[in-house]
Amino acid sequence: MTKPYSSKAGAIIDSEVREWVGKAYEQTVQLIEEHKEHVSQIAELLLEKEVLHQEDLVQILGERPFKSSEPSNYDRFKQGFQEEDKESKDTAKGKIVEDDGSTPLEPDVAPA
Repeated sequence: MTKPYSSKAGAIIDSEVREWVGKAYEQTVQLIEEHKEHVSQIAELLLEKEVLHQEDLVQILGERPFKSSEPSNYDRFKQGFQEEDKESKDTAKGKIVEDDGSTPLEPDVAPA
């Protein structure tokens, strides 16, 4: 495979990438040191629970310092589950939910 650039251009690219990665590494280490207490709390909670959810992180870190004007993908994801919960509660209360034509989650099992 031939490169679409010279070896000199490749050396310049490699040098720039090394510089960017080095700066990113230094900034990451600095952020971890600045927020060492939060990192420690998250690590302890991970040892305890293994999986953290948004509520866990908000409890440790607090609310985000900025609010987005649009819902995040996570917000949309949670909204879908809230709608499903509402539908299942409506069904449990005797309200009939129309068949949407989708197949059931359990596959048909053929007798042996």
